[in-house]
Amino acid sequence: MKKHQVYLVWFVIFLLWAFYRANFNLAEGVDEFLIKPLIFVLPVIFAVRFRERRRLSSLGIPASPRDFFVDLYLGVVVGILFALEGLLANYLKYGKLSFGPVMALQISEGVVPFLFVNLATSIWEEILGRGYLYQRLYEISKNQFGSAFTSGFLFLLLHIPIMFTRLHLTGISLLVYPVSILLLGITNSYILRWRGSLTLPILIHTFWNMTVALYL
Repeated sequence: MKKHQVYLVWFVIFLLWAFYRANFNLAEGVDEFLIKPLIFVLPVIFAVRFRERRRLSSLGIPASPRDFFVDLYLGVVVGILFALEGLLANYLKYGKLSFGPVMALQISEGVVPFLFVNLATSIWEEILGRGYLYQRLYEISKNQFGSAFTSGFLFLLLHIPIMFTRLHLTGISLLVYPVSILLLGITNSYILRWRGSLTLPILIHTFWNMTVALYL
């Protein structure tokens, strides 16, 4: 496996996603449950199964039952911490706890649909960002930080279209959002290396998305 093959898979996904974001504005449920798995995951599955001729378990899925429940417990703990942070950010932004202006909740029409949408988002993005990009770069280079940073940066670039087509970020949010995405990518890469499974990174990603929504 060569590094340029990893970058080629990412570049194809980036072009498809940028084209989709620039030309279509479908419902968020369509984006996250249909379009994103087609664009983010199908090229990865093709690369792993037909180019590398490896099992999908090489992406960090699935976890063993015991590891899954440990990761679930850790994910809930992290989720509570993120929730407290998000509530604090929401209070500081509006001067009180106010969920009316939170765009993500308005689009999802409730907390439960919002949770499932974010969980789906996190699954597809972690399969691509950590399961494929990070793990393949690490296998090639054996450089932990370099692989974590590079895959995190590539992951960040995939979020640029939504920053300008849907979120319309301005001011400090324009800086906080991409920096937090990069830090999330690097952190989840280390967690994947520690746990050997995508379960905990997916849960952390889910709760992080919800926290960011409370701030933005």
